[in-house]
Amino acid sequence: MEDTGAIVPVICGPMYPGSNPELIAAVSEAGGIGIVQPVSLTSLYKHDFREGLRLIKKLTGKPFGVNFTIFGGANKKYHEQMQKWMEISIEEGVKFFLTSLGKPHEIVKIAKQHGIKVYHDVPNKKVALDMVDAGVDGLNCINWRGGGQTGSQSAEQFIEELRDVQIPLICAGGIGNAEDFQKALEMGYAGVQMGTRFLATKECIITNSYKQAIVDAKEEDIVWTNKVAGNNSSVIKTKDVMKGGLRTGPIITYMLRHRKLKKYARMYLMSKGLKNYSKTAFDDNVQFWQAGKGVGNIKSIETAADVIKEFAAVTV
Repeated sequence: MEDTGAIVPVICGPMYPGSNPELIAAVSEAGGIGIVQPVSLTSLYKHDFREGLRLIKKLTGKPFGVNFTIFGGANKKYHEQMQKWMEISIEEGVKFFLTSLGKPHEIVKIAKQHGIKVYHDVPNKKVALDMVDAGVDGLNCINWRGGGQTGSQSAEQFIEELRDVQIPLICAGGIGNAEDFQKALEMGYAGVQMGTRFLATKECIITNSYKQAIVDAKEEDIVWTNKVAGNNSSVIKTKDVMKGGLRTGPIITYMLRHRKLKKYARMYLMSKGLKNYSKTAFDDNVQFWQAGKGVGNIKSIETAADVIKEFAAVTV
């Protein structure tokens, strides 16, 4: 994972809630690489974007990255905001971008002009090959064991289908401990991305009940819902999650199936979901807990440094 600047091939994936500056800095300082989620940084934790980046740089001199979620032309205001975030990231010396959804061609072009590496989230082989053609530097392969917005195929299937791809592949999903990490490396992945494991750390600013729910949960406690973003998202089964069912109603379902309406439906769901997950970060009584199937191997709340240290031991 030379592209990221990480010593240990571990990415702390962008999360909402989660991804507070203290967590990002702690992961990078320990030898992995933390990724800024701009909406989480600014809307949830109330940092000015530039000042948030500068805070991370005060906490660590190690590299960190920034995530950009691409919605195309569905929201002009958001697109303009994303462009501004990217300009600030470049000015502040960020050298790693992780892009999600949409087409990252414009970001890739700008990044290459500034010596910045770009990895893109991919859910399957078709999108992966399209992203290779787009010039990305690596692929974040989101498998069906991931938390939050999840994939639809296994880590094993991903690596088998992309054997001929000549850029780094990251295993994103289901990594809960060093044994999971080692298995991913043995499969041929260049590194892993984790979210759930880093939510259950002392530096992450979410409720203690959320962290403890991750520790207490078993793999079978994870369910899929499309109410968060229009595609499947993995969450811990709670009364709040199950209220009203796991699937969208008929109108939103129709929009999600319509090529021209899909992006609007997803943005609506995401904006609604952000309100629920904002409360989740700070209110023990709100139990919308995103998590992946790696929960079964997460046994305690640790420091980010201890998590990275455990993983570093199996790379020696």
